[in-house]
Amino acid sequence: MRFVLISLLFNVYWFSAAIGPPSLQWLMVAMLLAAIAYDRSVIWGILVLAPVGLIGDSALLYTQWINVNTGSVTMPAWLVLLWLGFCAFAWLMRELVLARPTWFISVIGSLGGASSYLAGERLDALSFPQSFWVTGVVLLGVWAIYSAIFVTLMRWLQHKVEAQIAATRGQQ
Repeated sequence: MRFVLISLLFNVYWFSAAIGPPSLQWLMVAMLLAAIAYDRSVIWGILVLAPVGLIGDSALLYTQWINVNTGSVTMPAWLVLLWLGFCAFAWLMRELVLARPTWFISVIGSLGGASSYLAGERLDALSFPQSFWVTGVVLLGVWAIYSAIFVTLMRWLQHKVEAQIAATRGQQ
């Protein structure tokens, strides 16, 4: 049930970014703050995971594999918020993610991540200067890499969080 609820909320978050920028950024910020209030360790998930996507998408923007329809190669606030929210979602789903092999998460992540960009293009949130199919293949590869990195970082961070909890219990 938790997975379904958090997934539905993330879809609201994603649609707020895809169809609402900048008018729904307040909703994205409110939902991000709610995720942090729900689980304070989300902050660590965001701090560790978000740079991967922010740097990766900055490279995609700079090299013009994607455009955000602003005429700029800099990342707009809605896309930064989308990455922060995605990382919060991924961290909240870490038990489910970490229970699967990295290759499986990479396959699922590449399909889900690439399809979200393709859907974003259909909703006019972004565009592809190269052909749709070539960009789709590139995004599949990029998201396979993102996903493998996310799983590796999530395992490392989960170990750190568990060690911190154990240390805190040992001090009491």
